[in-house]
Amino acid sequence: MFTSLDLANHFGFKVLNGDLQSLKRPITVAELDRPGVELLGQFQCHQKNRIMLIGHKETALIRERNEEEVYRNALSICSADCPCVIVTHGDECPAPILRAAKENNCPLFSSDADTSRLSSDMYVYLTEALAPSTAIHACLLEIFGLGVILLGESGIGKSEISLDLIKKGHRLIADDRVNIRAVRGKLIGSCPESIAGMMEVRGIGIIDVARMFGINALSKSAEISFLVDLVSFNKNEPMERVGMKTDRYEILNEYVPMVRLPVSAARSMSDIIEAAVTNFKLKDYGYDTGYEFQKRLSELQQKRELERRTAERNVLGNKSEKPKTVISMNPEPDSVSSVKVGLINPEAESRKMGTVELVDDSTKGGDRK
Repeated sequence: MFTSLDLANHFGFKVLNGDLQSLKRPITVAELDRPGVELLGQFQCHQKNRIMLIGHKETALIRERNEEEVYRNALSICSADCPCVIVTHGDECPAPILRAAKENNCPLFSSDADTSRLSSDMYVYLTEALAPSTAIHACLLEIFGLGVILLGESGIGKSEISLDLIKKGHRLIADDRVNIRAVRGKLIGSCPESIAGMMEVRGIGIIDVARMFGINALSKSAEISFLVDLVSFNKNEPMERVGMKTDRYEILNEYVPMVRLPVSAARSMSDIIEAAVTNFKLKDYGYDTGYEFQKRLSELQQKRELERRTAERNVLGNKSEKPKTVISMNPEPDSVSSVKVGLINPEAESRKMGTVELVDDSTKGGDRK
């Protein structure tokens, strides 16, 4: 349970009112409120279980209002359900607020921080402190900058595989037990304080990772991005062969991408896990090897189908064509079969062929010798 005293100790608030019992009031929500309209007597939308901040605006409003009226409204603000009231900017607490807090024994704190900055810092801190949490039996490592959970039944070799990955330069976060919190849509994994930096290796016992491999082999926490489920190898059990399918593992209503890897003595599991994490990062950056493989097969099939159809069209086209008779419009001169017909000038043509014309000399009046 997270209390107002825990909040005050973390941010260094000055206690203006409240005994030890009241300082143990639980804080159940991360949202905060500034009770401007409540000081005016409007409580229709009032959230009783929120932390109340009194800044410059609220202080100026109190000064302009009747003190008794503000006091009556402050009694409802400083109710038994209110975790605490905080006066910011190091301002002096308004008298009606202090009077109402003392009457209801409500925790009242003072802070030198700016109202907006304090509100933001407190919200981030409370979302982590109040985040839903769980614990699982697994190993958590930081591999290539990603938080990776190694999941599997007891005795399958999670710690031994983790040890091999640490020797390759990756970082251990938790062995055997992983604490997980859902913080603003992200899963944050960490190690219980009692076993931080320790590993159990069957046959050896507990080892100190920091002393054996250096302090850089450890990390306190990491965002869980990927999960590897280690299963015993079974040749009769179908396994993913292409990589198109993406499984998901649910943790605190969040779904983590998961790959299932069979474990056998002949396989180097640390190398395979590194390959699986690298392939996941490629998918995260937009390159899916399984999709590219399917695309390549599809393109090859389309190419072969196009070639088959083209070949079929060529064969069918050659069968449908008939032989063609070619008639020459300009026969060769020495062709035996060529015949000259339709002479326009037969006399000229006869001269060309050697025709002799006879002439009668008597008509010319001369004697012929």
